[in-house]
Amino acid sequence: MPDGITLAPGAARTATSPTVTTPAGSGVVPVTVTTPGGVPVTVFTAGGSADGLTYTYVSPSTVTGVSPDTGPTSGGTVVTVTGTGLSTTDQVTFNGVPAPFEIVSDTTVTTTSPPSGTPGTFAVTVTGPGGTPSGSFTYVSGPDI
Repeated sequence: MPDGITLAPGAARTATSPTVTTPAGSGVVPVTVTTPGGVPVTVFTAGGSADGLTYTYVSPSTVTGVSPDTGPTSGGTVVTVTGTGLSTTDQVTFNGVPAPFEIVSDTTVTTTSPPSGTPGTFAVTVTGPGGTPSGSFTYVSGPDI
């Protein structure tokens, strides 16, 4: 394996589906795969496939704010999540329930709270290549009529 890249423990060790663990680093680096038999290699990613790809190290994401941080159990509150490394967000969840979201910038994601069956304070988790940082959101019951 090239320069410190190793197959991940328990990874498939075949020519068609290796899983690798990268060494610590930063920035963009070229990816070169060499097979003993000179077999051409195509790398598949969520964005498609290509030969001669580069690998970009992603800094850990952070969540520094959730605003507003309170809304009704019926859901529908438009929430702004702020932090760093958010431009690669794959999913936003409220207490594990996926929510629609829009990436505004590397520091801002907007989302809409889904309904909650119970009031209380729950995690708002942002999932992406930079990790799964979270903030909190409190669901409150509406007034009884």
